[in-house]
Amino acid sequence: MIDRLDGSSLGQLRKLESGSAGGSKSEGVGASTAAAANNKASSTAETPLMERTRTQVNNSDGIDRQKVDAIKTAIRNGEFNIDASKVAEAMVNMEALTGA
Repeated sequence: MIDRLDGSSLGQLRKLESGSAGGSKSEGVGASTAAAANNKASSTAETPLMERTRTQVNNSDGIDRQKVDAIKTAIRNGEFNIDASKVAEAMVNMEALTGA
């Protein structure tokens, strides 16, 4: 049996939609509408998490500080290798994209 996220099985939903659950088809549509309302209510419960995440993203400057510090340490220790051909290729590709 396949269960939906709201806990109802797919078979139950099909019975409701087809009206074979003992009621009319309009009752099945009403049940589907109620299930949609339940899904909307559960997504509303996630709003605080989404708001916190959105605030963190908006407050971020987009720089991965840990990665920057790791590169600085590697340069300081002489462990950071630069592949000149890759740098040149990236510059050519950037020029091609900007059309300059």
